[in-house]
Amino acid sequence: MTRISLALCALILAGCGSTTKTGAPPADPRAEYQNSIDAYQACVNSNLNNVNACEDKRVQMETIERAYQRR
Repeated sequence: MTRISLALCALILAGCGSTTKTGAPPADPRAEYQNSIDAYQACVNSNLNNVNACEDKRVQMETIERAYQRR
C-alpha cells in the first residue's frame, strides 16, 4: 500500500516542474506587439470582404497592446 501511494504521488508531482511559459514576460515586448499588429493587418488584407474572420487576431492584438502599455 505504501509503495502504491508513493508511486501515485510521484506521478502527480511529475508534471509540476513543466518548462512551458506561463507568466514569463516576452523577451522583447515591443516586437511581440508589432508582430501582433502585422498579423492582424495581414489577415485584414487577405480578407477584405470578410474582416470578421480576423476577429481573433484583433482581440489578440488589443490584449498585447494593453499589456505593452502597462509596462
